[in-house]
Amino acid sequence: MPENDTKHDGLKLKKNYYEPQAEAEHNTENNQAESPSFLPSRSSFHQRDSSRRLRQNILLMAGWLFFIVLGGGLIYIRFFSGLPGLAPDLLKQYGMIAVGITYLVSIFLAIKDNMFDGLLAIVVPFYPFYYLFFKGGSIVLCALSAALLAAFGFDCLLFLQNIALKLMDRVAYWIQHV
Repeated sequence: MPENDTKHDGLKLKKNYYEPQAEAEHNTENNQAESPSFLPSRSSFHQRDSSRRLRQNILLMAGWLFFIVLGGGLIYIRFFSGLPGLAPDLLKQYGMIAVGITYLVSIFLAIKDNMFDGLLAIVVPFYPFYYLFFKGGSIVLCALSAALLAAFGFDCLLFLQNIALKLMDRVAYWIQHV
């Protein structure tokens, strides 16, 4: 290859860093005189920080409002009124499917963030919800999943308990008959 045939003499510096101290002292005097004009004022940092904090507080309040409205509506529909034209058992199934989808989205977000959290989300049960609420940054997804868990979390736990009991019975049957 032609690029391998040529030999480079070494690294070439554009600036001589071994110059006498006189020029370095001259540069520091100029920098001290010009330094106040180059630094932004302290009030601009304060304004930027306060506007960012205000935006985060508004987003946080919007997330809480979204959780209260959606969670209250779903709890009312699930436990008290129901939807016209939709059987309560079918509503439970749709709710559990929605909780499962948020669980999978939480796993995806954990994998996307870093592989260690992704591995924990895949292996450890209920870690995706921990990751979503305490380590994730999506306020809207937190509010949505909290509302779904408030309305359909008990149904999901009963479903998972039923599966675990059937699995334990099969393992006990297998142990007794092998």
